[in-house]
Amino acid sequence: MPFTAKVISTAEWGARPPLHLFALRTPKYVIIHHTDDQNPPNNPSRSTRDGAIKLAQRIQKDHFSRGWSDSGHNFLNTTGGFVLEGRTGTLSAVNQGLCLQSAHAAQDPGLLANGNDSPGIENEGNFMNFAMGSVQWASLVDLCASLCDACSISPNNIRGHREFSSTLCPGDWLFGQLPRLRQDVATKLGIALTAAQAFDKPTAADSFKLGDVGPMVLVLQRLLLGKGHSAGALDGIFGENTKAAIVAFQKASGIKPANGVVDPKTRKALGL
Repeated sequence: MPFTAKVISTAEWGARPPLHLFALRTPKYVIIHHTDDQNPPNNPSRSTRDGAIKLAQRIQKDHFSRGWSDSGHNFLNTTGGFVLEGRTGTLSAVNQGLCLQSAHAAQDPGLLANGNDSPGIENEGNFMNFAMGSVQWASLVDLCASLCDACSISPNNIRGHREFSSTLCPGDWLFGQLPRLRQDVATKLGIALTAAQAFDKPTAADSFKLGDVGPMVLVLQRLLLGKGHSAGALDGIFGENTKAAIVAFQKASGIKPANGVVDPKTRKALGL
C-alpha cells in the first residue's frame, strides 16, 4: 500500500545534502524515540511549522557535528503534529516499501538487532514523565500506521529505542504507552491485535518459527542458552542458528516432531 502520511520533505525544510548515499534495507520494526528536549510551553518548535523546520535543521546540524553523514533518524514528529523527513531519501525508500539505512538505534549486547534497517521516529520532547499531547499522539499514530502499511510491518513490531540500545529513550512514559500505540495503529489499519499481542505477551496458541523477529524471540534465545543450546547472537531474529538450537533442544527433550518450530509443547518445556 502507498505511504500516505503528510510529511515535510528534506527539500522543503532546507536540509543540507548528505555526505554520501545510503543503502536500502528491508525494515522489520518501527522504532520510537524522543528528542530529549524541553516540553511545552518551552518546547523548541513552539508547536509551529516554522519551529518544526528550525528543530529539524538544529538536529541535523548536531548530527553532522558528531561526524555523522546526515540526520540519524528517518522522521521527526513535533508537538504541533508536523512530521518531517529526517535522513534524505527516506520518503523515496518507504514509498518502495523499504527503509533507508540510518543511525538511530545501534544494537547493544543482548538487545534487538538491525534497528538501523528500520524507520526511526524522533518525537519532540522528553517523555520520562511527561504525557504526550493529543495532537502529537495523533500524528504519531498516523505516521506509524502509514509505515506499517507501506512497509508490511506488523503493529506488534512498533518498538522503543531502549529495546535496541542501552538508553532511557524514548522515556518511561512513552515506552509504557507502546501497547496503546500498537492498538491504535492496528485499529487505524483495521487489523485485529489482541491485548496479549499489544503487550507482547504470548498466548497458549502462539508458536515461533523461522523468520520471526522481536523481543519474544530474544527471550527464547536467552532461554535456549540457559539450557545449553546456543542460538548464536542474542539478537531477536529467528534465523537458522536459532532453528538449529530449537531442533537440538527438542531432540534432547524428546519432543516430536523435532522441526525447529516453537509450538506449545516446546514452549512449555522451555518455560516460555
